[in-house]
Amino acid sequence: MKNLKFIGLMLLVCSMLFINVSCDKNEDEEPIVKGETLDLGDGSKENFEIKTDMTLKYPNTYNLRGFVYVPNGVTLTIEPGTIIKGEKSTQGTLIVERGGKIMAQGSKERPIVFTSAQAPGSRKPGDWGGLILLGKAPNNMGEQTIEGGVRSKHGGTNPNDNSGVLSYVRVEFAGVEYSTDNEINGITFGSVGAGTTIDHLQVSFSGDDSFEWFGGTVNAKYLVAFRGWDDDFDTDNGFSGKIQFALGIRDPKVGDKSASNGFESDNNANGSATDPYTSPVFANVSLFGPVANPASYVNEAGVSGSNVDARFQAGLHLRRNTQLSIFNSLIAAFPIGIIVENDKGSSTQQGATDGKLNIANCILAGAVKNFQDAQYWKEGSQLNSADNGTFISGYFNRTNGGNRTFATLAELKLGSNPLNLSALEVFPKSDSPLATGALWTNVKVSSGFDKVNYIGAFSPTETAASNWTSGWCNFNPQNTVY
Repeated sequence: MKNLKFIGLMLLVCSMLFINVSCDKNEDEEPIVKGETLDLGDGSKENFEIKTDMTLKYPNTYNLRGFVYVPNGVTLTIEPGTIIKGEKSTQGTLIVERGGKIMAQGSKERPIVFTSAQAPGSRKPGDWGGLILLGKAPNNMGEQTIEGGVRSKHGGTNPNDNSGVLSYVRVEFAGVEYSTDNEINGITFGSVGAGTTIDHLQVSFSGDDSFEWFGGTVNAKYLVAFRGWDDDFDTDNGFSGKIQFALGIRDPKVGDKSASNGFESDNNANGSATDPYTSPVFANVSLFGPVANPASYVNEAGVSGSNVDARFQAGLHLRRNTQLSIFNSLIAAFPIGIIVENDKGSSTQQGATDGKLNIANCILAGAVKNFQDAQYWKEGSQLNSADNGTFISGYFNRTNGGNRTFATLAELKLGSNPLNLSALEVFPKSDSPLATGALWTNVKVSSGFDKVNYIGAFSPTETAASNWTSGWCNFNPQNTVY
């Protein structure tokens, strides 16, 4: 009898402990589970294909080895929070081919991260290839093979082609040169159609351009180009999408072997007058170059003690018959603010005069030299003092353009150090010239844009603690343990 009483007492105690444990547990909490580390790809650069629909699952980590193709008819899904590490020795690269899809829908709390497989502290731009999306939308060069040494072609006749979703995705330390002028960028878009969803992307420490579009019609919002080597936003081959809310920040010590720009835009490499023209529309962009103080700028090649790489050039370098438009945006702290040139015999300047190329309601601040009419950069050269930018100066300051210039960054009334590379200080105060004054009546095809009242990427109500980059961007990926 005593044994039965003892057993009953023990059962009662155990049941009470169980109840307490159950009540203390938050049923909404996900269990902490350490994922597996799995290979994606075999390390080759030939024909490794994902043969059937596949899902990369959180919390697993995937080693991207060699060129991995998502071919026609196959969908690659990536769960929020998944980490994909590009292998350096095999230049890991993910290529979504025409007819293939990527469904990478991350979240603010769990962004999807493509990063270097190198250890914290030893990561560098160009540690792996990058992310390439290819579609069937039009371009002005016909069917073509994408840059970077991959097998894949892009181009077609469907402007609404759908390559899937990229949302809340980071790409870090990518971008490699396959050969001269034949590179893999952080993210490359080749003839990607408007049916594709693109938003909340950060490309950091790219070894070439952060973002480049070769034709296509895809739209995008909330893009960050951080400390890339070459151009932040490069548009070519008839790209005609709409981009709103974009930020570019440069490292003053790191420029590319060719001229590094905020924007570079061509109709095509030959500058030919070929339809469809490169005619994207950008709005609410904030570009911050490398020059903290234009009065003490000593970036000229060979100057002892220079703290700015000599290969930086312009905030906007528009050439070769591009018809790009940019509205309600900030271009700040570049050696040259804007170049609009008739490179290769093109008529880019005439296009601006005719209203096909548009720079309107923009603010140019803190440039060493505001305007130039031709590219100046050659390794070892000086800023071209003989080129006073007669055309672009007159165009930018035209009475109906709504553009303004400021000599210094301080006049913008941002944070104490807008060029801070470790924490964003780029948010306008309530009395900043950026805080109000956006105009939308002169924006080409203004549908598809949020009609905000401020100029640049951020509103005066946003802060370092709360803005559209908060929670999902990483401004110190070098030291992040993945």
